[in-house]
Amino acid sequence: MDIRLTSCNVNCFPWYQGIRQKVAELIQQNEIIALQGLWCRHPEWVAAFSEHGWTLVRPARESQFVAIFGSGLAVAFSGRWRLLDSRLYPFLSGIDFPGINGWFRVDLENVARGYPLRLLNVSCQPTLLGGEEIRMAQGRQLTETEKERDLPTLLTGEFCTDENWFRGFRRYDNCLYPATQSWIIQGSDQIWQCRLV
Repeated sequence: MDIRLTSCNVNCFPWYQGIRQKVAELIQQNEIIALQGLWCRHPEWVAAFSEHGWTLVRPARESQFVAIFGSGLAVAFSGRWRLLDSRLYPFLSGIDFPGINGWFRVDLENVARGYPLRLLNVSCQPTLLGGEEIRMAQGRQLTETEKERDLPTLLTGEFCTDENWFRGFRRYDNCLYPATQSWIIQGSDQIWQCRLV
């Protein structure tokens, strides 16, 4: 299985300009995009991806007292993939400001060959709002929740640390995969060519 994948924080606030241009840039040579910081203007992002035959999924509307922006997590994928399931898991440790920290699990299936992929798109505690012990606890929660690793799995997103607190996952740059799976990951600047062998 070969996958071309990128992870990008778009920092989309209400004054963000150039959504269509950003989407055109992101889809070049990729088939799956893990997005962080997608705080608003969701219909415009959906429309921009749809113009190219892509699908954008994000968690259903979240409500939390201090998290006025929701999670900011989303995943876009080309017509080579179809959505099987998606779900947001908020972290129990940390300060949810300005958004909900957690991970967005998206299960996809390759349309032509039928093979599955689980993508875990993560937003960990920013360094300004907490120490490594918080991100360590968040990594522990994710790995304890995501024990079922029979699906090919990739973990991307904002880790806010150089440490790998995700026990049982190997790290290549900002892309991780279960140690029980044999992935070859090549790339730079958060754009990866991933191959499950």
